[in-house]
Amino acid sequence: MSRLRDHALSGLAGVLVGFVAAYFLFESVAERQPQRRAFHADGEAAAAPAPGGGPAAGGPGSGGAVRAPFMERVGELEREIAAAPDDPAPRLRLAALYFDAGLWPQAEQTYGRYLEARPDDPDAMIDLGVALYQQGRFDDALARFRRAREIAPDHFQARFNEALVLAFGLRRFDEAEALVEELRRLRPGDPEVERLAAGIAEGKGAA
Repeated sequence: MSRLRDHALSGLAGVLVGFVAAYFLFESVAERQPQRRAFHADGEAAAAPAPGGGPAAGGPGSGGAVRAPFMERVGELEREIAAAPDDPAPRLRLAALYFDAGLWPQAEQTYGRYLEARPDDPDAMIDLGVALYQQGRFDDALARFRRAREIAPDHFQARFNEALVLAFGLRRFDEAEALVEELRRLRPGDPEVERLAAGIAEGKGAA
């Protein structure tokens, strides 16, 4: 499972206050991602990281009661990786664990290592883009989302995330609007797409 379940978005708050699109950028980028993380035994999504890159509930910054289980899980996955270094699956699970905890540098590094072995995984490529986005590296994030689209040309989330970065990270509103039209063709009437379109239009008008 992978998700631009979100987010280094808080730094743009002053620019975007009042925009309809603030909903997307500061709260829902990561949690907009499809649910596909294998380590969620109950099938439920983990809590989205806090805006601005803070730790998610249950992550290492949420208190001692949850820190120990989190670190135990990290240790388990690191041992799995050491025991089977050619198996990319435990590295992907570790990357997802860091992602869900809002530990963006660790997620970036671990997804990067996973993608060395599985370079054509569009979902992991998207999550790497989210981790970069959360660190304010918008051009790098955009490159990952575009690479995901090259791998999977009809990937809805790759387009959605690309539009977000173009509009609210890079302020290239015309390009973002063109992507919205592609999103509308993929999912006619999708309310999330229409909210995104409204936010882009409002942002463009205020630019």
